[in-house]
Amino acid sequence: MPQFTSFSNPAERRPIPLRIEGTGKYLPPRIVTAAEVDRLAGQPKGWTAKHTGVAERRYVTDETAAFLGAAALNDALCEAQRGTVKGRPDLLISAGGTPQQPIPCTASFMAREMGWDGVSCFDINATCLGFIAALDVAASLLASGRHESIAIVCAEIASKGLNWAEPEAAALMGDGAAAVIVSRVTETLPEHSHESPALLASALETWPKGANLTEIRGGGTFLPATHHEPGVNTADFQFHMDGPGVFRLASERMEPFVAGLIGSSSDRWDGIDLVIPHQASPMALRHLRRKLGIPVEKLVEIAADHGNVIAASLPMALHEAISRGSLRRGRTALLLGTSAGFSLGAALIRY
Repeated sequence: MPQFTSFSNPAERRPIPLRIEGTGKYLPPRIVTAAEVDRLAGQPKGWTAKHTGVAERRYVTDETAAFLGAAALNDALCEAQRGTVKGRPDLLISAGGTPQQPIPCTASFMAREMGWDGVSCFDINATCLGFIAALDVAASLLASGRHESIAIVCAEIASKGLNWAEPEAAALMGDGAAAVIVSRVTETLPEHSHESPALLASALETWPKGANLTEIRGGGTFLPATHHEPGVNTADFQFHMDGPGVFRLASERMEPFVAGLIGSSSDRWDGIDLVIPHQASPMALRHLRRKLGIPVEKLVEIAADHGNVIAASLPMALHEAISRGSLRRGRTALLLGTSAGFSLGAALIRY
């Protein structure tokens, strides 16, 4: 079995007890097929399926991020409350990359949807790696004893900011939400005395030379909304991704990043039951599998019928793995991905 490490201080390289109590997801009813995306992008029939591998994705009609998040959270709560979590979690973290509005935090709108007065809540934005960043924070807060249970929600509405003049990026994206409820493990569970649930290791790295490869330039203080001139600089307020640039940087950095976490030996995947990657695209997942030598039966893929749902992609894929029985208690899973920044992130969990 490979030796699991971490990029943090060696003295801190120990598992953090953490139990996933429930997961949930919500997809808007509107299904957008590859053929419809062909029309939106002004591309010939079959272009989207050939160039992205995404057959369908979901778009909102009038749903808000808070509505999506609350729907996923209610799904997760139904499962969690069959276990040790009673009532609402102590903390709500919104970890999506597309905020409902700049102020206040999206978590506050989700709390309002849930009817949760007085709950602690805040946002974390690490774009596509928001869930891994939030899981790391949640694990530390649970270990400190400050909280008993924490809800992490990633709600994404990508469709509102797509630039169809850049179809290679726009055609990948989808809307939806996923939620995960985690709790503090205070004692070893008798049914898995030697396999208690935990965050075994985690790592985040940012290579800022790639900061402008994936971005929305407008809407912040650098280019305020008041500077928007429709038809003149609209593209500055829409999603932009330099796909080839992201691919090159990911190819350069991913292997040493993964080696730093689980080693580089030929048997490093033997002790990992599943690899759950960010669902960037079906083609990106195939490249990741070949690049890292991941056994095909261990890779969780949902991009073909979900699209790239930004930060929600990872917890959605985690939810699917648990729902389908691929990830069972006592098994390990490596959550892995890249995000704007340019960042890499991973979390090794024992479920």
